[in-house]
Amino acid sequence: MSRITTIGVLGGYGAVGSAVVRRLHQSAAAPLLVAGRDLGRAEKFVRSLDASGTLAEPVAVDLADPAALDRFAARCDLLVNCAGPSYQVLDTVARAALRNGANYVDAAGDDPTFLRLNTGGGAREWLAAGRVALLSAGALPGLSGLLPRHLATTVGRVSRLDAYLGGVAPLSPAAAGDVLLSRGPEHGIPGAGWRDGVVRERSLEPRRGLSLAAFPQPVDAFPFLSTEAVRLARALQVGEVNWYTAFGGGRLPEQLALAWALGDPNTAELVDAAAEDVRRYGTWYGQEFHLWAGSDAEATPHVLSLSCEDSYELSGFMATAAATAVLGDETPAGVHFAADVLRPTEIFQALTVDPVAKVGLDGPDVPAPSH
Repeated sequence: MSRITTIGVLGGYGAVGSAVVRRLHQSAAAPLLVAGRDLGRAEKFVRSLDASGTLAEPVAVDLADPAALDRFAARCDLLVNCAGPSYQVLDTVARAALRNGANYVDAAGDDPTFLRLNTGGGAREWLAAGRVALLSAGALPGLSGLLPRHLATTVGRVSRLDAYLGGVAPLSPAAAGDVLLSRGPEHGIPGAGWRDGVVRERSLEPRRGLSLAAFPQPVDAFPFLSTEAVRLARALQVGEVNWYTAFGGGRLPEQLALAWALGDPNTAELVDAAAEDVRRYGTWYGQEFHLWAGSDAEATPHVLSLSCEDSYELSGFMATAAATAVLGDETPAGVHFAADVLRPTEIFQALTVDPVAKVGLDGPDVPAPSH
């Protein structure tokens, strides 16, 4: 696009949306619309922004009101969705963006949204309109699919990838809903690994008490082969992938397992369980990737580790990077997962100088730090 006049952030005063707005407020030359159901919260958040940034306007938008959503989308050249839970939002906001000629970035919007947008020739509609939809532009999925791609460019052909993602963090009700409903083939398979182009169910066991560079305390890692991990395995042509969700506390995984076993959709107990873990262990989040370039299982892997205090801020970093790429005409038209089309090395380099996280590299070709 030649000119961006307005960027709308839906859910703009929430945990992820506020991080996106603060970043765009300082870096983007376009005015912002900070939108959500609660106009009072939007107004309060806008007042808190630094006066030196770009113009920001609070707007009341209810996802349940199609007319209000269309009016909002019609004012946007780029619509960044940070509202949730994503299993309820699905393709609602993306379709409003397309109807009204806006590009679209979703901090969540995983496989169910992608499938809906590509059903019945939907992908052709975005191409015909010359518009972009980037999905899964958060910390996980999103950044978790980009960082291994960057590490792979430094390693060469990858034979094996192990990933550990998680930590201890409070859950918003929207995030709890997404966690609760992330069990199923459209999201991934518990206990599965990737072996030579095939998903191997029940091939991995939990790993307890792991000490990893990305985490300040030992974590318990539970195998969960996500759909993002499968896409990554295919893109990198990796023969073996072991993908784990890491928990730094015990209450959340216990409550999550119980909720899944009982089929309980109530998110309040998940929110409480996460809060209990935070009280006991603090708040921290990490991602760590181990890549092997050869067939020697005893060889030293190449390791990329990321650690931060706030996963929501990390999602804000990623969604802003995706939005910036769209604003700069760096992404092709159509519907894409962000990790498939963004430039992994550029994202990695931006992350290394951003205060949101600490990033480390280790491996056989990394020189030892000087003293």
